[in-house]
Amino acid sequence: MQPLVSEFLDTLQSKKYAPNSIQSHRLDLHRFLRWLEIDEEESDSQKLLVKLRKLNRQDIESYLSFLSESYKPRTLARHISSLKLFLNHLELSGLIKNSPAHQIPFPAVLPEAPEILSPEEVVALLEVPSLEHYLGLRDRAMLELLYSSGLKVKELLGLDVEDLFLDLEFLKVRSKRERMVPMTSKAVEVLRTYLEKAREQRLLNPEDKCLFPSRNGIRMGRVGFWAMIKKHALRAGVTSRINPRILRHSFAVHLLQNGIDLSDIKDLFGYVSLDATLQYAHVNRPDFFEVYHELIRGERKHTEQSSIT
Repeated sequence: MQPLVSEFLDTLQSKKYAPNSIQSHRLDLHRFLRWLEIDEEESDSQKLLVKLRKLNRQDIESYLSFLSESYKPRTLARHISSLKLFLNHLELSGLIKNSPAHQIPFPAVLPEAPEILSPEEVVALLEVPSLEHYLGLRDRAMLELLYSSGLKVKELLGLDVEDLFLDLEFLKVRSKRERMVPMTSKAVEVLRTYLEKAREQRLLNPEDKCLFPSRNGIRMGRVGFWAMIKKHALRAGVTSRINPRILRHSFAVHLLQNGIDLSDIKDLFGYVSLDATLQYAHVNRPDFFEVYHELIRGERKHTEQSSIT
């Protein structure tokens, strides 16, 4: 890899950028170097520096025009972000004088409606894993929590046993700001069975506190989770484009459709504003938890009645 790019990516890593974000910037810069006709594997940075020092705004705009023939505004905005970060890094390092990307605006990007499942598809997906088998119990518990508590995949996979408060029907999410998140009675029921009958069977280290170990006995990762949810979606006959975030998005939309305020969903999901000072999530609507539990129970009841008729 080009030393300048490698050093830049190392800087992002030291600043705690997410691995997926660093990988995206790497791929974006790889495309940019190809456009500059620079060999990414070349160890000498001088040729690249010579070209970068000659870059002007028109050159950047020409490159972005080239990209716009293949990419949508959202992807184009990411490429601009990668360029700005990279060139600003070189400027701060004294390797170039002025970044030509300073005045490049981001394209207008309209928010995309999230892909969601219908309530019937959610219930069908949740009921696929068999409760008679270790993996089925684990997968069912994971899917129940992911949907009915609105967790991010990262939050779900990071849970430890000690984060569960089953008697209170709450769990603790350890993120930048800890928050307490409600669980449904069904999720608690499945979790109790999973903890009693299945979890310890697969643990490589009995002292490991991870809630959801993989087949290998260590904490499950994103790749393993992604394979799991695709497998169950196929068996459930879910025709929507499945992705790891789809249950979280579905839960948010279903809450909105049942009268929950956006501010309550923001708190439940951990979307905290920059000036927020509260450590734990709270809700403004007095009957929030009643509506929350009625929504989950109502979806299951409606689906069961539909299947009978």
